[in-house]
Amino acid sequence: MNILINKVLKDPKYQSLNYVLHQPMRMLLRDTEKLTEEEKRYAMNIFTHNDFVLYHKIDKMPALVIEVDGHEFHAANPKQLKRDQLKNQVLEKYDIPYIRMSTTGSEEERRLREKLDEVLH
Repeated sequence: MNILINKVLKDPKYQSLNYVLHQPMRMLLRDTEKLTEEEKRYAMNIFTHNDFVLYHKIDKMPALVIEVDGHEFHAANPKQLKRDQLKNQVLEKYDIPYIRMSTTGSEEERRLREKLDEVLH
């Protein structure tokens, strides 16, 4: 995914974006007022991170969070599925766009470009 993101961000239409790898979730949130207690505990945990955060270079505001879901780790793991659900809920409450990519998926580049076009326009 790292290689793919680098490739896509070289496209001139995405030149206003950059990204970070493994950013703590709590660094994305200015406050926790919108969160339930469960969401707050999850989001503020030092081990909760986002796989990739694409952000606008000028104001450093997040443009898109990319989560990579490993098939073996996510498929039959109820605890991980719950954490994924919590992360989705938090991102949605703060209007931070996200996309989940499976390690067994296909057409990741097309999906990433479509999502970037959607959030940038």
